[in-house]
Amino acid sequence: MAQQWRCTYNEKYGKKIYPYALAVVNFWEDYLKFENGRFVIYGDAIHEGSGNDKNPILSLGLIRNAFDLILDLSSTLKMDENRQEKWKDILDKLSDFPIQTRNNKDVFRYTEKGVDWWPDNGLGIQHIYPSNSINLDSRPELLTRSRNTIDEMKRWKDNNTSSSFFMAAIRVGYDPSIVLNELHEYALRTYPNGFQLNNPHGIENSCTVANALNEMLCMSAGNVIRLFNGLSKKQNASFENIRAWGAFLVSARLKNEVVTDVQIVSEKGRLCTMVNPWPDKKVLLIRNGKKSDILNGTRISFKTVPNEIVKLQAL
Repeated sequence: MAQQWRCTYNEKYGKKIYPYALAVVNFWEDYLKFENGRFVIYGDAIHEGSGNDKNPILSLGLIRNAFDLILDLSSTLKMDENRQEKWKDILDKLSDFPIQTRNNKDVFRYTEKGVDWWPDNGLGIQHIYPSNSINLDSRPELLTRSRNTIDEMKRWKDNNTSSSFFMAAIRVGYDPSIVLNELHEYALRTYPNGFQLNNPHGIENSCTVANALNEMLCMSAGNVIRLFNGLSKKQNASFENIRAWGAFLVSARLKNEVVTDVQIVSEKGRLCTMVNPWPDKKVLLIRNGKKSDILNGTRISFKTVPNEIVKLQAL
């Protein structure tokens, strides 16, 4: 629901999911315990049969996702705005992700107290994806721990969580050459429809290849568009109309290490923020066929209007 909303900002859909999203945060407002300046989760199992855990890392990620969603819905739809201060306070004071040391590396722990590691599942990275709690704008230490955890787990071929594992690796900047090679190996073990071979849980991973490729080509988590961030610059590639956060349809081409043909279709007229595809050059915006703004910097932002087509060119 959160992904659909963030990529479309369809207000009819937002009003449809609002009661459910509100019920989720209502529950967590009551269930969380405030102790020593932070909100804590008790009695919540990280994994089926794992027991009475404290601060499971997946729940900490999903709660962040839920409160981010309700704040966005509330602001856009002008609903329950008087509750936003409380929701922001919970986000600000929610417990940090638990950590541990494995093989002399700082990695994430599955819970603060309870299960520390699970040997045959990828739940320990799902606070990154699909919870969207860590991206390339996160603190450096979080990104280092994320990459260390990916490296320690190596759950590329998992009956349950391959679809999360590849995405989490891409989201935190794990070595693109390794991700692409592992994705190729994974794709050789699927049916034509994307389901894993000989896996009764195949539907859980049916979107793995397409989802990972889209993220390699056009990452937009956190409302920042990054082109070809998950690919080696020596890899030629192109795409058209990948749907991004902010209700943008994005197209671009990468050939001979040069990005060209960048186009943004703005469905809802929201602010567009993008990592400059040409960081050492200025960027010309061409709005609906007419030359417009000239921007510069490693990151550029520009206002849009509904249904506007914006092309970007290096100067």
